[in-house]
Amino acid sequence: METRFFEIESEVLKDNPWNDSYKRRVATISVGNPQGAPIVLYLSGYFSTSLAQLNIDPLSETLRDKLHRLHREGKIGNLILLLPDTFTKLGGNQYLDSKAVGLYESHLIKEIIPLVKEHYSSINVGVMGKSSGGYGALHLGSKYNFKAVAAHSADAYFEYAYLPLFPKVIQTLRRAGNPREFVDMFWSSQDRKRKDLLDAMMIVGLSGFYSPEETLELPFELDTGKLREDVWKHWISLDPVRFLASRKENLSGKYLYIDVGTRDDFNLQYGNRIIHQMLSAWGISHAYEEFQAGHMNTSYRYDVSLAYLSRYLSVE
Repeated sequence: METRFFEIESEVLKDNPWNDSYKRRVATISVGNPQGAPIVLYLSGYFSTSLAQLNIDPLSETLRDKLHRLHREGKIGNLILLLPDTFTKLGGNQYLDSKAVGLYESHLIKEIIPLVKEHYSSINVGVMGKSSGGYGALHLGSKYNFKAVAAHSADAYFEYAYLPLFPKVIQTLRRAGNPREFVDMFWSSQDRKRKDLLDAMMIVGLSGFYSPEETLELPFELDTGKLREDVWKHWISLDPVRFLASRKENLSGKYLYIDVGTRDDFNLQYGNRIIHQMLSAWGISHAYEEFQAGHMNTSYRYDVSLAYLSRYLSVE
């Protein structure tokens, strides 16, 4: 097993609206013989970075230890896990190109993956992630030439996933005055892990990725809470239950794995069930599982998805 780090000076992230660093660190974890081995791009959830998977957690297995164990048990073959750093001042990433946040989709597709593929002489690439990372896996996996996709508890069916949060964050955002001032307030707070601040930051961050303008356009009015129908319409156009329909042909022939907890804290079981139903109706082969849990602390499910990805990425 080997962990390597690459430094990349991104051209597409230069001059991003938040002055986030365009010099990014990328890690790879490899098991077995890495030369020519399949690559799995791992996308983190919101308020995290994929590099956090290298951190030690005394209560659970690190992703590095998980890979080592799965390889030792013969459940995965030669494999390279690719961990990019896509954290932003908005607290996370939805892995889209955004004029309001930065061109992170292009950063992954045009810069990071080609660099790592060339270094390891790899051909087959898969993508996996959870929550926002699961959304990214569905988006990138259905749009680009990924051979296999694994999405855990992916953001989907925005009416249930995001709408319930809107009225909860309005008062917090109103105290700041506007979204940009809220971001400054968030980072100046000593207790920024408070739920009201995290919820508000997530909605601001999602607005950066889903709203149609270069400025942060909230999908609701701050004074009344009324939905801004034009902005909300743009949000839901980026919902997997909508955009996957236009990508049916590109999904055909890919290996797809989707799972979600039956008690997801953000109601994501419903959107993922809809996606499962859609894929089934289109005759697109995929694996779908529901498990008895909520949204948090479900990385044990990676045992299933990593074995799935390894198996199908090794198919010629």
